[in-house]
Amino acid sequence: MNTGTITQEALNDYRAAIKSWLTLRNVQSTSQLRLAALLDTEEKPAAHASKLENLRERLALLEWQINCAARDGLYAHQIVLESCVTSATENFMSEHGDALTDALAPFLCAPYGLEAAMKILRTAVVRQTEVRTPVIPAAYKSIIDETGLKVDASMRVDASATFTPAKHKVFLARLNRLNEKGEY
Repeated sequence: MNTGTITQEALNDYRAAIKSWLTLRNVQSTSQLRLAALLDTEEKPAAHASKLENLRERLALLEWQINCAARDGLYAHQIVLESCVTSATENFMSEHGDALTDALAPFLCAPYGLEAAMKILRTAVVRQTEVRTPVIPAAYKSIIDETGLKVDASMRVDASATFTPAKHKVFLARLNRLNEKGEY
């Protein structure tokens, strides 16, 4: 499998994660409005208490689902960037890899090894970025334009809560119970 295919798969995964996250946030907004409307009604409909309970449970589950979807989005975004950088680096190395490793050969072939060579390479990259602002290669520009270099701040906020594996299992069981009742 080539890196172009991997990059496209990563982008597709990112799109799916973003769509899922946005859909869940929309469902959450709708559910919050329904809860507010139910609380504000003068006349209490039949099964008012159970409807309130189900909506509150649904909102709690949505918070967990949104967190999971946001985390998936963050991870997918990172994979897209890594894929683009890996592909660009592989292209660079196919053209200039011999010259680069030859330039670093005094360290690579000596007891100093890879760590010393990486220190030199890191310094060279830092100097180059001071001289010239890096430009995203044209092959990846449209991908980076779509995903951005950073994810949406609200996605980071939504992903900030942490759940233990046990807590995930509890939420999954709650979701299954709500699905079985047909309330979800």
